[in-house]
Amino acid sequence: MMMLRSMMPTPMDEAWKTIPSIAPTPLRSSTGAERYGDFVVKPGMSAGHVVNEYDMNQYLNALGVGVPEASLQTQDGRPHLMTRFEEGAVAPHIFDPAVKRRLQQDFVPHAAIANWDMLGMFGDNVLLRPDGTPTYVDLGGAGPYRSMGGTKYQWGGDVGELDTMRYRPPHTEQVFGEMDEADIGRSYDHYGGQDAMEQALQYLRDNQTRNVMQQRIEDIARQVA
Repeated sequence: MMMLRSMMPTPMDEAWKTIPSIAPTPLRSSTGAERYGDFVVKPGMSAGHVVNEYDMNQYLNALGVGVPEASLQTQDGRPHLMTRFEEGAVAPHIFDPAVKRRLQQDFVPHAAIANWDMLGMFGDNVLLRPDGTPTYVDLGGAGPYRSMGGTKYQWGGDVGELDTMRYRPPHTEQVFGEMDEADIGRSYDHYGGQDAMEQALQYLRDNQTRNVMQQRIEDIARQVA
């Protein structure tokens, strides 16, 4: 039993208390993310920005999309996003046919939350776990926010992202551009369709974001019908 207990991951709230004693390693991030041992801490560009990223993490997790374990912590009166470092996860070869098919499977949930940076500028917003599951480690550009913390003027109930996100630079066209309506439908069905997407709305605490997402889910249902 002692051996089994020592192998259990440290709970997030408990680990947060040890962060001040760990020397940070800066990560390639525009919003100040740093690695502290087995965890990554990100202040975001504003309180709203970082809380939204946490909520989007929880939304995708509720659908079954791979994301790091996350929690919201407070430092100097400001919320910080804390995620568990994805040990053993590696950068995917995004042009490998098998990897492309796996990323395409996750397309609709990311289009629903308008995660324009699903793959990232350098393909570094997604990693592959040892079992081949993609995990999306940066959702700072999801929902009403851009990755740098500004707001999206296009954020609304019409999900044009089912088209536009297939062709966004620098490399999404090579990964998603070949997707047809049947592929979109398979991604939608894989994650439970409208019912599952609506049930996951409980994890979005901002009323306006939740209301827009409700409209977006209904629009996706119309488009894939």
